[in-house]
Amino acid sequence: MTEGQSQTAPRFCRQCGGVVPEGMALCPRCGQKWFMDRTEQQGVDLWQKIIEKRAAAGIGEAPPPQNQSNLRCPNCMGILKAPVDICPFCGKSTTQAKIVPPGRGADKFAEEPEKDQLKFPEAARGLASIKGASKRVAQLKGKKRLRIIDGVIIAAVIIIVAVVGFIVARHYGVLPAPLSSWFVQPAAEQQQPSTPAENTSIISDIKISDLSSGSAVITWSTSTPAWGRVIYGKSDSYGESANAGLQLTEQKVTLTGLEPDTAYHFAVLATDGKGQEVSRSQDNQFTTSPEKNATPPLLSQIKVIPTDAGAIILWVTDKPSSSQVLYGSDVAVTNSTQLDTKLVTQHSVRLSGLEANSSYFYRIKSADANDNMATMDPPGTFITLITVPTGAKVGERAPDFTLPIFQSQSQESVSLRSYKGQKVLLTFWAVYCADCDRELSLLQSIKDKNIPNVKIIAIFLES
Repeated sequence: MTEGQSQTAPRFCRQCGGVVPEGMALCPRCGQKWFMDRTEQQGVDLWQKIIEKRAAAGIGEAPPPQNQSNLRCPNCMGILKAPVDICPFCGKSTTQAKIVPPGRGADKFAEEPEKDQLKFPEAARGLASIKGASKRVAQLKGKKRLRIIDGVIIAAVIIIVAVVGFIVARHYGVLPAPLSSWFVQPAAEQQQPSTPAENTSIISDIKISDLSSGSAVITWSTSTPAWGRVIYGKSDSYGESANAGLQLTEQKVTLTGLEPDTAYHFAVLATDGKGQEVSRSQDNQFTTSPEKNATPPLLSQIKVIPTDAGAIILWVTDKPSSSQVLYGSDVAVTNSTQLDTKLVTQHSVRLSGLEANSSYFYRIKSADANDNMATMDPPGTFITLITVPTGAKVGERAPDFTLPIFQSQSQESVSLRSYKGQKVLLTFWAVYCADCDRELSLLQSIKDKNIPNVKIIAIFLES
C-alpha cells in the first residue's frame, strides 16, 4: 500500500460501480446493496480495461459511470458498466450482453422469452428456474389461501350450529348446568328488588278438559306473555312435567301416559324461557276416567209374546244397557222402536201396529255405558195371533175400558189396552166386602214381587 492510499480500501457498488463509504449498507449513488470490495487502483484498472476494449471495438471511450447505461451478463445477470468480453463477476463470455435500464433486474428478460432463450441459453435456464420457482410460490400461496378460506367456512358453520343449538336448548329450557349458569343473574343482582311488572306473570283461569283414562288437557291464562310448564304426579311432590311450546298469554298442555281411574296433582308454572320459574299456581287435582271395557253386553233369555196386532220382546243383558228392537216383514228389518237410553239388565219392548196372523223378523240391539253395542244375529222371527173376537166369554178378548185411578189427585186414568200382550189380573172390590180386604193383601204381596209382564188391576165398586 502506497502513502497516498487510504488505510481502508474503498468499496465499489456492484450495480453502478460507485464508491460506497464505510459504514453504509446501500450505495449512495444508485440506492442498491453493494457486494464487492475493490481497491481504488483496481477500480481504475477495471475502467481502463473497459475503455481499451471499447476503443479496440471502434466504439470509443465509455461515457462516465454516472451516465452509463447498464449492461447485464447473460450468464450471471451481473451489471456491466461497459461492453466487455469476459464478465468480471462470473468469468464467462459476455458477447451477447443486453442493455437494460439502470436498476432493472432479470425480470426484463421476460419481455422477449423466445428471443432470449435463443441468444442467452444459460440465462434462459436461469429465467426458467426463476419462473418455475415463481409458479410454485404462486401455487403454494393459492393453496394456503384456499386452506385459510376453508378454515374460515368451517369456523362459521361451527359457530352457526352452536348458536342454533343454544337457541333451541334455551327455548325448551334444557341448557346444561354450566351453560344455564351463564344466564342466571349474579347473587348481588338477584337480591336487588324489581317491580312486579318486570318479573311476575299472574296465572289464572286454569281449566281441565278432554279428560280420559290416559290423558288430560290443561289450559290457563297469564297476565303477560310467558313460557309455560305443568308439573304433575300422584302426589303434591309431582315428579313429572310437560312444557308449553310458545311464549303466549293463553297456554295449553296435553298430559299423556296417565293411568286410568287415578287421582293426579298438578301445578302450572310461568317461566322466563331460561328455565327460571316466574310464578306458580296453587296445587290442583283431577282423576282420570276408568279404563273402558270393550266387551259388548251379552244377550240372553230372549222371548217373544205375540198378539194379534203386535208383540212384546223380552231379553236380559249381563250389564246395564239400552234397549231397541228392529223389525219388519223381511230380513232387512227396516222399522225400529224408539231407543230407550235407560240402562237396565231386564229389557221389554212392545211392538204395535202389526197385522194379525203374519210373520215378522226382529233384531235386538243393546249398548252399554261405553257404547259397546250388542246386536242379535241372525234375526229372530215370530207370527202374530189370529184376530180374537171381543166379549166376556172365556177365549174372547176382554173389552177395553178406561177408568180413573182411585183417590188420584192428578185425575190419572188406566186403560186396559195399554197392557195389551201382557198378563192382566182383574179384581173387583168394595168397602162393604169383608173378603175383599184379605184378597187385596194377597194381591199386594204378589205385586211387590215385581213379576215381569204381570199386571194387577183392582176395580173399585162404589155401590
